[in-house]
Amino acid sequence: MFPITTEVPADGAIRIAGHDLSKLADDFKTPLYVYDARTVRAQIRDIRQTLTDFYPGESSIAYAAKAYFSAKFSSLISREAVELDVVSYAEARLALLHGFNPDRIHLHGNNKSYEELTLAVENDFHSIVVDNFDEIEMVEEVAKALGKRARVWLRITPDIRVRTHPHVETSAKNSKFGFHIVNGDAETAIRRVELQPNLTLTGLHFHLGSLLFDADVYVAAIEELFSLVEKTGIRLEELSPGGGWGIRYTPAAPKNPVENWIAPIANMVVGSCQKRRLPLPRLSLESGRFIVGRAGVSVYTIGTVKEGLDGTLIAAIDGGMADNPRYALYEAAYCAAIVENPLGEASDRPIRVVGKYCESGDQLIAATELPRPRFGQRLAIPASGAYHLSMASNYNLAPRPAVLWLEENEPPMLLQYRERPEISSWWLAD
Repeated sequence: MFPITTEVPADGAIRIAGHDLSKLADDFKTPLYVYDARTVRAQIRDIRQTLTDFYPGESSIAYAAKAYFSAKFSSLISREAVELDVVSYAEARLALLHGFNPDRIHLHGNNKSYEELTLAVENDFHSIVVDNFDEIEMVEEVAKALGKRARVWLRITPDIRVRTHPHVETSAKNSKFGFHIVNGDAETAIRRVELQPNLTLTGLHFHLGSLLFDADVYVAAIEELFSLVEKTGIRLEELSPGGGWGIRYTPAAPKNPVENWIAPIANMVVGSCQKRRLPLPRLSLESGRFIVGRAGVSVYTIGTVKEGLDGTLIAAIDGGMADNPRYALYEAAYCAAIVENPLGEASDRPIRVVGKYCESGDQLIAATELPRPRFGQRLAIPASGAYHLSMASNYNLAPRPAVLWLEENEPPMLLQYRERPEISSWWLAD
């Protein structure tokens, strides 16, 4: 679960990309987040190579900015062979200002504003992923006013249930996203876009959910989409089956190699095209968690330790739901290691890791095996790279943590400084 450059010396603290986590915690304070550069690049390379191995047509990878994004991170990841999925004006502006050409950007979202659509049309984004009938009219209106022709994809909801937490399932019949197939909306949307003089339909997109470990649902959804393509007679230039492929958060979780995701998708697309004598579309896979999840590690300082009525040892850290709300939202599972004693003998009691915030749900790990925690030790939680900082808050006026980019044989690069809410103009209304 830790980054690929992680070292655990027998008599020292955990090191990532050659950097001692204990020293980094001293220098930058905790909570602290670090990203391992080599792991990010390796994950992208793994997806790229697997696409090359299994898909004979053109293909691309789109990094999902919602997983983690900042100005400096945008500059770094824009140098890699990835496009970018954005869902807000701020994400799009940061991307344009920090490394991404507009023809590599896809604008997603179920309730896009005129401001967001204008930015996308003005800059000729690779695609605007239209979610609903109102947006068809809005994009047409913006494109007409600007004298442009906008490239659009349609987000299709294949009404397929997937095995994941309900809060991250996005393809069922009650989903707020996209045009449903079962009620005819998807077909109607295709025909309506084709009638718009300032829109060009270049692709179809679906997203089934997050933390998926079963490629069969992608295969079923692709079959639904190609039936729709056959029915409407459109020329499918691009196909995006979204992302959502899961990663391991605990040793008990199954390994989930990317080949198990990409190979069935590629084979299904190729077979569907051959069956219908269609040219292969450009296959665009989205990945946020798979690219940055394992690369990120959160580091905390352990404070008080008490014994619960059930005998569990309750270790409180100096972070929690303000920097990582995933347990509170989804009861997400994690493991951890004592930075200064990663190989120590586990306590005979389970350890519960809780945060410092004024909520009973402020917990990161319900029960894990660790050496008995001590006041002042550092705790490292792996697989912290996705959907922590991007959903972080200032609850209890907590400062959002410093974020570091770690290269081997290079000093740490500060991606984001440790916030100071007490002097923030937002909190002071300045």
